[in-house]
Amino acid sequence: MSAPLDIFFAQLQQQLSRHFCRQLVVLEGDAEWATTTATVIGNHFSQRLWAGDNAPLSFISSSFKQSKQWLGQEFDMVVINAFEGLNANMLGALSGTVKGEGILVIIAPPAWRLMDTCTPFYQRLGRLFVDSEAMLIQQSPLSDSLSLAAIPHYSTTKLIFSDVDPLRACVTAGQAEAVDAVIKVVSGHSKRPLVLSADRGRGKSATLGIAAAELLQSRTIKIAVTAPSFACAETVFKHVNLRLATTITQRHQLHYGASRLEFVAADEIVNRASEFDFIMVDEAAAIPAPILMALLGHHNRLVFATTIHGYEGTGRGFEIKFKQQLTAKMPQWRSYHLEQPIRWATGDPLEAWIFKALLLSAQAPNCTAIDVISDLEAIHYSVLPASELAANERLLNQLFGLLINAHYQTSPNDIQQLLDDPELSLIVASQAKTIIGCCVVSKEGGFDAELAQLVMQGKRRPQGHLLAQSLAAHLGYAIAAEQRCYRILRIAVADGFQQQGIGTHLVDAVLQQAQNENIDYIGTSFGAANELIDFWSHCLLRPLRLGITKDAASGHHSLLFVKPLSNATSLWFDEAVTLFSASFVCQRVEQFSQLDSQLFFKLYSQNVQQPLSYGLTQSQIEHQLRTFIQGGLGYDVVVASLESWLSQYLLQDDCIWNDDIGFAIAKILQKQSWSVVGERYHLASRKVAQQHLRDIVARYCSLSSLIY
Repeated sequence: MSAPLDIFFAQLQQQLSRHFCRQLVVLEGDAEWATTTATVIGNHFSQRLWAGDNAPLSFISSSFKQSKQWLGQEFDMVVINAFEGLNANMLGALSGTVKGEGILVIIAPPAWRLMDTCTPFYQRLGRLFVDSEAMLIQQSPLSDSLSLAAIPHYSTTKLIFSDVDPLRACVTAGQAEAVDAVIKVVSGHSKRPLVLSADRGRGKSATLGIAAAELLQSRTIKIAVTAPSFACAETVFKHVNLRLATTITQRHQLHYGASRLEFVAADEIVNRASEFDFIMVDEAAAIPAPILMALLGHHNRLVFATTIHGYEGTGRGFEIKFKQQLTAKMPQWRSYHLEQPIRWATGDPLEAWIFKALLLSAQAPNCTAIDVISDLEAIHYSVLPASELAANERLLNQLFGLLINAHYQTSPNDIQQLLDDPELSLIVASQAKTIIGCCVVSKEGGFDAELAQLVMQGKRRPQGHLLAQSLAAHLGYAIAAEQRCYRILRIAVADGFQQQGIGTHLVDAVLQQAQNENIDYIGTSFGAANELIDFWSHCLLRPLRLGITKDAASGHHSLLFVKPLSNATSLWFDEAVTLFSASFVCQRVEQFSQLDSQLFFKLYSQNVQQPLSYGLTQSQIEHQLRTFIQGGLGYDVVVASLESWLSQYLLQDDCIWNDDIGFAIAKILQKQSWSVVGERYHLASRKVAQQHLRDIVARYCSLSSLIY
C-alpha cells in the first residue's frame, strides 16, 4: 500500500505547493488502517499535529480539549482522529492552523455515511466528504490494494507577497492599507474608531502588530491590547517583536524606549483605559458587548478587530449589533475589511469546505417590508425535526443565518447541538418554504425526588437542565427539578419581519407544544436587557431570579423568567414571585447597587409588591419632604421619607422612566455615592448633585398622592 500512496501524496504535495492551497483528505476505514495510512502520508509533510487518540510517535499529540492552544501556530499536516466523534468548534480551530501547501486529514468510520446508524450531524458531515473540495480515500476490501482519486486540478495561483511592502513587512496591498487605517486612529481626529474585520488567515492580528510597531517607533505612546486571552493577542506582540527586536516581559508588556505596548485583560480594560493613548481590541466579537460599549465612553482612540467567520463564534452578528450602537455613540467611525488571504491562496478548497461544513457563511433570509405587509397572514408555525433540517442545506443555512444575526456569539458547536441533542426541539415560523423566525427549546427536569433534593442542596449538578436546576438550587424548590419544563434557549426573527408579533406567536407555539406534552412550566434565562424584559413580560412570563454576578458572555446579570402551566407548578410559582419581590428590594443596596437604573426601574415597578415602609405616617413624610425641597433638611436626615415616597411612586401605573427618575433611583434606592451619581449625570459637585435631587423631588412629589 505504501508505494502507490507515497507516489500519490508526493504529487499532491507538489500541486499544493504550486498553488499555495490546502486540501481536506478523509480516510474512511478501520482505525488501524487509517492510522497506518496517515503515518505514510505524514512522510511528505514536516510539521505534523495529531488530535485525538492513538497518535503515532512521528506526530505532535494533542487532545481535542487542547485544540485552542494551537491557535496562532502553523502545521503542514493536521490529523483529526474522529473515531470517537469530533467537536465542531475544534474542527474549525484546527483547520485554521493548516498553512498553505498543507493538508487536513480526518479519520472517520464508514458508518458516518450510512443512514440510521449515527446522528444527523455526522450523517451530514459524511455527505460532505464526497464534495468536490474534499478528497475521500476509502479502505479497500483487499488489504493489498488502495483506491486513490485523481490529483485535483486547482484553480488557485501561488501569490508573490514579498514585493508589496518589504520595509513595512506587509505582504498584501490590503494589509498595507489596513495598517494606515489603524495608524490614522492615533494621528487623525479623535472619536473616530476603526472596525477592522477579516476572515481567518487574512493577517488581521499581524496588521495590528505592524501598526503598533510603527507607532512605538515614531512617537512616545502607551498602547493597550485587549482580547479574550493573551493567547489571542500573542500574534500582535510577535509582529512587534519581529519589527523592533524587543522582549516581552512576564507581565505581557513590551517596551521600546519610553513607549510601551501592554496586554490588558478584557475585564480590566475599562478601568485602566485612561492609562493609555491608544487601545486595540482583538477578537472583539468574543468580548462582552457591554465592555466594548463602556470603552466607547472611556476612550477616544480605539480599534476593534474581529474575525467574521470563526470557530469561536461568528463576528457577523457582532458587526450588525455593535455597529448600530457604535453609530449612535461615535457616528464618524470607520471600517476596513481585509479580503485577500495571506496564509493560503484565494479560493482555497479547505477553506471552502470548512465554510460549508460549519455554515460560516450562512445567510438569514432577505425579507422586505413589502413581504411583511402582503404575506403576514401566510406565516406557518411548526416543529421542524432535526433529521429534516440536516437533510436540507437550504433550510439549515436559513436557520443558522437567523441565529447568527440574533446572537453574535453563535458558534459551529450550536449546529452540532441543534442536530444531535435529543432534548432539543425547533419551532419555526415559515413563509413560502423560507424560515423567517425560530425558537430553540430544551426539555429539562423530570428528576427523581432523591436527585432533586441533592440538586437543591448543592450536592449534585447533572449536566444541562439549567432552568430546573436553578429553581431548585437557587430558590429552594426541589419540586421544580422533579417537574418537566421547556427552556427557550434562542429566539430569532428575520430583519424586516420584526415588530410584527412573530416572536410572540413563536412563544405561543411553544406553549401549545408544551401543553400537548403535559409540560409543567416554560421558562428562559437571558442577559438582562431592557428590550428583552419587555418582550418576555409581554409573553406573560414573570422573573423569578436575577443573577448576583454578571455573565461572562453577555456582560449582563442573568435573568430567569417562568410561566406556570400546571396547577402543581402554580403552588410554588406564586411563592417564588413574592420571594423575587422581597429579595430584589433587599438586594438593591448591596448586590444590585450598580445595576443600570433603567433596568432597575423595570424590575422594581413591574414586580415589587409592596412599597418600603418604616412606620412613618403620611404627615411625617409630607413634612420632611416639604422641608427638604425648601433646603431646610439634608439628605441624610430625610432618607427614610425619600425611600418611602420613591418606592410608592415607582409602583404607580402612570410612572414612566426618564433621567430624573434614574437619578433618584441611583441615589435613594441603590445608595450610590454622590461622586458616582454626580459623574454619571455630569454634575459638577456634590452640592450641585444634592440640589438636583431636591429639584427632582419637588417636581415629582407634586404628581404623588403623598404630598400637597
